[in-house]
Amino acid sequence: MAEWWQLTLLLVTGLAAGFVDSIAGGGGLITLPVLLSLGLDPKLALGTNKLQATFGSGSATVHYAAAGAVDFRECRRGCAFAFLGGCLRFAAGAAA
Repeated sequence: MAEWWQLTLLLVTGLAAGFVDSIAGGGGLITLPVLLSLGLDPKLALGTNKLQATFGSGSATVHYAAAGAVDFRECRRGCAFAFLGGCLRFAAGAAA
């Protein structure tokens, strides 16, 4: 179990990184060094950082969509190409 000061440090770091991400992105530049300095395995630290970024992007998307700032008709082409790229990468990985 982590000590209280480590949990406090992680809480403050997460809040600061979320604030930076909401304005300009790049909160991982704050969280990743802290996670590594607390002794996390680099693979675990990178995975934790990526999960945090995924939830941050998801919540921002929901917020902007609820505010009416997203035109879903304009998103169709990008979503289609992203899906196609994912399918091609999956097929390439399955063939290897």
